[in-house]
Amino acid sequence: MNTETEYKRELIQTLWDLFKEVHGVRPHGMGYEKYSVADLEYEIAHLERSLDEEIRHQRKLEDDAINSCMDSGCPDIATAMRWLEDAYDMEWI
Repeated sequence: MNTETEYKRELIQTLWDLFKEVHGVRPHGMGYEKYSVADLEYEIAHLERSLDEEIRHQRKLEDDAINSCMDSGCPDIATAMRWLEDAYDMEWI
């Protein structure tokens, strides 16, 4: 197997992993095997930007929740995080 084929396979796997991270499911019937290497790289870059945007959004929501706890009289950030974890069974990004 040549290195371009191996590279393309790696790109497709990366694309599938990123797609699942962004959308919660793996892509089906997308025909990525027919995409060029350049198209795969473009799709990966697009999904990476989407994932970065989602992470920024989640962190903003977390910061807002912590600030809300602090405004309600929580003594410190660690306690606010603990209260939120207990209340919403959440994990921090």
